[in-house]
Amino acid sequence: MNTHNLNAKGLKCPMPVIKLQQLVRQLPDGDQVLIECTDLSAEKDIKSWCKINRHQFISAESELDAVRIIVQVQRNKN
Repeated sequence: MNTHNLNAKGLKCPMPVIKLQQLVRQLPDGDQVLIECTDLSAEKDIKSWCKINRHQFISAESELDAVRIIVQVQRNKN
């Protein structure tokens, strides 16, 4: 399993989700993405995206003016 960093700081909705989707398409099952966002609504948007696309939302940590979100890629969509 590898962890990939995605800097979405300064991007407004829906760009963090779009950037995440573009990256996830290139990754194998089990890899994780660490997304850093300054748009605090991105957490809710990414949670919804994970649910719809059946990827695993691992965690979200709020910082001063940003949120760090970890998503795990899941290709097995039973």
